[in-house]
Amino acid sequence: MASPHRTICMFSNLYPPVYSGSSTQCSQLARELSNRGHEVIIITAHLDKQTAPYEKIDGVHIYRLPAFHLPKMTVSLNFPWLNSTVIPGNAHKVNVIFDQHKPDVIHLHNHMFDLAFSAVRAAHQFNKPLIVTIHTLIKHPRPIYNWILYPLDRWFLKRMVIERADLIVCPDATIERYVTEAFGPVDKVLLPYGITQMQKPPEYKMESIRQKYGLENSPIILSLGHLHEIRNRKELIEILPALLLHFPNLKLMIVGDIGTNSAELLAKRLGVSNAVIFTGSVPHSDIPTYLGIADLEAHWFHESNPQNKTLGIAALEAMGAGKVVVGTADEDVYGKGILDNNGNVILVNLASLENLASRISGLLKDDQKRAAIGVQARNTIADHFSWDNVCKQTLVAYEYVIEKKLKGYK
Repeated sequence: MASPHRTICMFSNLYPPVYSGSSTQCSQLARELSNRGHEVIIITAHLDKQTAPYEKIDGVHIYRLPAFHLPKMTVSLNFPWLNSTVIPGNAHKVNVIFDQHKPDVIHLHNHMFDLAFSAVRAAHQFNKPLIVTIHTLIKHPRPIYNWILYPLDRWFLKRMVIERADLIVCPDATIERYVTEAFGPVDKVLLPYGITQMQKPPEYKMESIRQKYGLENSPIILSLGHLHEIRNRKELIEILPALLLHFPNLKLMIVGDIGTNSAELLAKRLGVSNAVIFTGSVPHSDIPTYLGIADLEAHWFHESNPQNKTLGIAALEAMGAGKVVVGTADEDVYGKGILDNNGNVILVNLASLENLASRISGLLKDDQKRAAIGVQARNTIADHFSWDNVCKQTLVAYEYVIEKKLKGYK
C-alpha cells in the first residue's frame, strides 16, 4: 500500500552548498521524498551568502536562517563548517514556516548542532513527532577532549535532544551501538543510508582532472573525505615508499577539506610529498569525476573500539560507482552478509603495514580483480542502499512516529 502524502520538515545545520556526509545525505533524502510526491521543507543555516534565504530546488523548500560561522577548533577536529543559528528572530521565522506548511513530522539530522534545539522546541510547540538521525559519534582521538565531549553528549544532549525524540535513526550498527552505550534504552531503528549510483563521467572531465594534477599514466589511490585526526591517512602515507618501488608514478589523491597538517608533515618526513595530492574540499558533483580516474578508493576511521568501524558514506558512494574500496569496517556493520570481504569490498587489518601494502599492490596489478570486485560492489549498493528501499523504510518510520504521537506514547 502506498504511503499517504506527508509534509516533512527537516532540520540540519549542514546543507549544500555546504558539503559533508550528513548534508549530502539530508539533501538527497529530501529530493527523493519530494520526487515521490511528499512535500519537504528544509530549515538550515545560511552560511554561503551567494545562496538565497529561500529557494525551491528539485521540489524541496529550502529556508536558510541567519547564522554566523564559528572558527575551526581542535575539539571539533577543525571542522570547517561549525555554525550557530542562535540569532534573535530565528525562532519566529521557524514558527512562520510551520504555520505556512503545517508539517506532519519533524526529521532532525545531527543531534549536536544548535538547530537540534529548534527542532525540539518546534516539536513541542506544534505537537509534532520528532525523528533524529545520528550521523556522527561524538568522540575525539585525544582523550582529554572527551572529558568535555562525553558529559556534553551523554548528559546534556541526551536530556535536551535524544530523550525528547520519538525515534532515533541509526544508519549502521556502529551508530546503533553508540546510541545504546551513550543514551541507554531509547526507541531506535537501523535504517541505512541511501546511495545514488554514480555514472562514469565524460572523458573530457576526467582528462581535465588528470591535466590539472599531472596524472598522465599514474596509478591513483583515491581517498575521499575530510582530512582530520580520526581520518588522517597515516597508514596510506606510511606504505607509499614501498608502493612507489613498484609503481614509481603512483599518486595518493586525498579529496576533502584539510583540518590537520599531520598528513602533509608525515609525507615530507618520508620523502613522498610528490606522490600525495591534497585537493581540499570539492563540490559533491565533482566526486564522480575523481572516482572515474581512480584505480581504487581507500580510507578508514581510527576508533579505539574495533567494533566501531564503518565504511561511511564516501566509501559507499565509491562502491556505487563500481570502484574497489579498501577499508577497515566490521563486516556486519550494515547487516549480516551485506559486506563480503574480497567479494564486494577489501577489508584490511592495519596491524601490519607490510600486509596493507601487499594487498593494495596486488589490487593495482590486477585489473580483472578490481573490475570484478567493482561489479559486485555496485550490485550491493543497488540491492541494499537504493533510494527506493531507503525511502520506503523512512516513510515507514514516519508513519510509526505519527501513530505513536497520536496514541500519546513516548
